Amino acid sequence: MRQHFLCRNNDGANMKIIVQFVILLLALNGYVLAEEALTATSSLGQVQKLAEAGDASAQTRLGWMYANGIGVLVDADKAVEWYQKAAIQGYPRAQYELGIMYGSGETVTSVTKDPNKAAEWFQKAAAQGYPKAQLELGKMHLTGEGVKKDPAKAVEWYQKAAAQGLAQAQNSLGWMYQYGRGVAKDGVLAYAWHNLAAAQGNEDAKKLRDLTNLNSVQRAEGERLSANWKPGQVLSR
Repeated sequence: MRQHFLCRNNDGANMKIIVQFVILLLALNGYVLAEEALTATSSLGQVQKLAEAGDASAQTRLGWMYANGIGVLVDADKAVEWYQKAAIQGYPRAQYELGIMYGSGETVTSVTKDPNKAAEWFQKAAAQGYPKAQLELGKMHLTGEGVKKDPAKAVEWYQKAAAQGLAQAQNSLGWMYQYGRGVAKDGVLAYAWHNLAAAQGNEDAKKLRDLTNLNSVQRAEGERLSANWKPGQVLSR
């Protein structure tokens, strides 16, 4: 009986260790961000205390915890509330998360779909160099949702995010070059950007790269460009 009692007392601690281990494995395999893994392994009380004290990073973490049910029940309204507190302080990750919520609309929150507001928040985060927000702004300029349709402006935002190494942006920029959207058609640059994204495991980029119609000389040039690329660089020739 004593042994059984001790095991039950340790159930909560054991479960916490298991959850932390699973989250860390997910982080190591790229399924969640390292910041998110840190959030999951931090106590809710610590994060809450920092968030209530006005720490924008903690407010964003707390919003993410409520949005994803990490350590708390899922509560999208509370997620929005904490994201807004951090976003108003100019924290780019929170601004991006709010943009995502306004861009898609959340039926379980007070946030309804509003592409204009989404674009506003993405713009704020993108202006601070947040690559995921830059990618979203590029998408919006390509489709004309929430902003004026402008493929050339989409290329500009894709370039900013791609130069930071964001695979999705590199793939999107490759597509723009491949089909001549907002920029002169260029199969070599398309190949090079797709190749960079493919190197990060982007399956769509692999498919598009292999569909690029190039001769052996052009393909070698694309390989050379991607091999010599360095973070912060926008490929050109």
